[in-house]
Amino acid sequence: MSKECRKGFVFGIIFGVAFTSALIVICRYFGIQLFIRGSATQQIYDKSKVIEKCIEEYYQGEYSDEELSDGAAKGMVDALGDRYSQYFTATEYKELMNGINGSYVGIGVTLIQTDDKTIQVEDIMEGGPAAKAGIQKKDRILRIDGTDVAASALSDVVAMVKKEANDGKTIVVTVERQTEDGEKKELDLNVVCGRVDVVSVTSKKYGNIGYIKVSEFDKETDEQFGTVIENMKKDEVDGLVIDVRDNGGGSLDTVLAMLDEMLPEGELITEKNKKYGDETFRSTNERSFDRPVAVLINGNSASASEVFAGTMQARGAAKLVGTQSFGKGVVQTVLSLEDYCGGGLKLTTAEYFLPGGVSIHKKGLTPDVEVEYEGGGGEYDESKDNQLQRALEIAGGR
Repeated sequence: MSKECRKGFVFGIIFGVAFTSALIVICRYFGIQLFIRGSATQQIYDKSKVIEKCIEEYYQGEYSDEELSDGAAKGMVDALGDRYSQYFTATEYKELMNGINGSYVGIGVTLIQTDDKTIQVEDIMEGGPAAKAGIQKKDRILRIDGTDVAASALSDVVAMVKKEANDGKTIVVTVERQTEDGEKKELDLNVVCGRVDVVSVTSKKYGNIGYIKVSEFDKETDEQFGTVIENMKKDEVDGLVIDVRDNGGGSLDTVLAMLDEMLPEGELITEKNKKYGDETFRSTNERSFDRPVAVLINGNSASASEVFAGTMQARGAAKLVGTQSFGKGVVQTVLSLEDYCGGGLKLTTAEYFLPGGVSIHKKGLTPDVEVEYEGGGGEYDESKDNQLQRALEIAGGR
């Protein structure tokens, strides 16, 4: 080895020792252990201790330990890059479960986020707080108690009004409404929040054709749906239209029970699950509906809506009418963390496949009869709903 090489070698050793010693001192100062490699748990612990120490010493502002821990948990789930997975704080988890279990404190509306990110009232529960306050379908939500929500995520706006703490509380909802002459006006409406019992299935008849609107797939939906189907059978309708437009989904167990109500024995879906492996769900021969069925779908029909519509189509039990559906072919499981750290966790745990092994994830369902909605904006008018009119024709055998 040359003299120059020996000098470089010695310098490298000295530098390496000095760097390692400094790193150990820093880690000890922050109260962490140094691991070059380790589990995600160890790495999270190490990083969080450093960050916590920095916040304690340098951050100029108010915060709580609970806020930090909840934020860290949310960040960990967000790091998955999965739009459907989410961490819920204890309060958020309680609100979520109240909604799933068939009742919640809120104002009794269904909200959607339009293509331009505007929060819009899609449906109003009859006799509910919003209806009593004068909120109308197609109203655009601008502010809630003075807070601008124009650029907010739909979930954030829902969380502002749908919570137990709002029971009996009056909130001011500022809406933008388009008048018949095309002008837009702002209205401040006082809404008294209260407990709302979820009615996710409504029905009516057009002549001798039955119509069922399913707004979401919650815990109570299959029972409500079963009652309506039995009434339709007693009325001896000639056909049936089932409307799942703008239905973002819900419980997989619920939609499977509803499909069992409609279909004779046979395959429904196959679920590919990381923890439990593959499982194929089948309908029984206990009940079925043997008259023509048309299912209405659009770009906001997602998840459980697509399970229902896609399985009905694949089994040859219905014609799909409308436009391409959303394309969400993965399943989420809600896990309670109440016995451990509080709150809850929603994780993507499985992918489902329609009969024949067809996946609709990121592709959606293609309608048998494609019909673009031409009803326009403003107050909904069923006589101008060309998708509904075409579906009624198909259900009537035309």
